[in-house]
Amino acid sequence: MTGSTSTVGRSASAETAERAVRQGQLTLTRSVRWLGFWAAIALPAVYLPVLYAGIGNTGAVVLGLLGLQLLALRAGHNYNNDI
Repeated sequence: MTGSTSTVGRSASAETAERAVRQGQLTLTRSVRWLGFWAAIALPAVYLPVLYAGIGNTGAVVLGLLGLQLLALRAGHNYNNDI
């Protein structure tokens, strides 16, 4: 077969679509990591004002904030700004 570069029987449009999907996944992954990283940095600044103000059921609010902190840490743990 002449002219075939990567795979047999695949059209150029299919390869372009696959490349676009991979690029979209990479962009989404980077965005989620960025958001998680910066949320993990910013969330602790919310703890003291919430405790000081005594908003609602403070125990539930603090547990919710800690849960958000854990999610943010998990999402942003591999964030690298150089990529």
